[in-house]
Amino acid sequence: MTRLRFARWTIGADPARPAPARYASCKECEQCSPVSTILREPDLWALEHAGRTGHREVVSADLIARPAEETS
Repeated sequence: MTRLRFARWTIGADPARPAPARYASCKECEQCSPVSTILREPDLWALEHAGRTGHREVVSADLIARPAEETS
């Protein structure tokens, strides 16, 4: 018999790996920011591009989801 239980989850960088790479991409014209491990750079690119064009942006990062008890 399978037992299920409630668990709190977290999402974030995997501490066993280097800083996650992030980039922003435009949902309208498919332009992309440079890939960066510095959080601010893709965010600024997205804001500047959206402000200049009126397009919608997506910021992507390589993150991991896991039960909170594994992060303690």
